[in-house]
Amino acid sequence: MSRSSKHRATAIALTWVCFAASAMAIREIVTIEEPQPAQRVEGVVLDPSGAPIAHMTVTDRTKEWVAVLRSTTTDDAGHFHFSHQRGKSVYYLRFDHAMFNPLQLKLKVDKNAPQQTITVKVPIGG
Repeated sequence: MSRSSKHRATAIALTWVCFAASAMAIREIVTIEEPQPAQRVEGVVLDPSGAPIAHMTVTDRTKEWVAVLRSTTTDDAGHFHFSHQRGKSVYYLRFDHAMFNPLQLKLKVDKNAPQQTITVKVPIGG
């Protein structure tokens, strides 16, 4: 076997190892069941160390997170915002990013909530 053939075979083997490892990585959807109170449908998304997560997809979904109603992404400071929908008080939000486990939470809009917005810390994914 020539030297270039050995390098090619090694590269192919390493590629398969990477694919197998990523296929074995398990991503779990983390769900926070307790509705989170806030005065507005907005907030900031942080990683476990407290750093903001940019470019995370945030979706507003139907009850039980079945279908996507609207979507946005976090800015460079990890902020997201949805306008309030008339007559709606509970929002089913899902946070998705390739580096983190998906997170789902219920947001309860209440003008008397102790905080104006929410802070979401997402767990690192598999």
